[in-house]
Amino acid sequence: MPAPGPVVQVSATGGSALLAALALLGLAVAAGLSLLIAYEALKGYRGTRDRAMLFLAVGIVLLTAGPIALRIALPTLTDAPGSVRLLSTTVSELLGLGCILYAIYGRP
Repeated sequence: MPAPGPVVQVSATGGSALLAALALLGLAVAAGLSLLIAYEALKGYRGTRDRAMLFLAVGIVLLTAGPIALRIALPTLTDAPGSVRLLSTTVSELLGLGCILYAIYGRP
């Protein structure tokens, strides 16, 4: 009889492993879609050299993909307290909104 292969045990704090996996999948899809939108805006910038499109692309990344990456990376890779994680994601979102507003109303 062959020896059994390695057993992978998955656990989640505060809920089921399935719910945690679905949440991570949702975050990955949201980040992917935002990067796709930013890529299209960047292609528009490269074609027209309209700096508003560049600020729009940067703003979308900072508003959506940046906070998602920070929410996953900071607790995984560091032992930063919750207040630092919250502050970093909020700063990223505010910078993203600022870039988008500048793209709309400013004269880049």
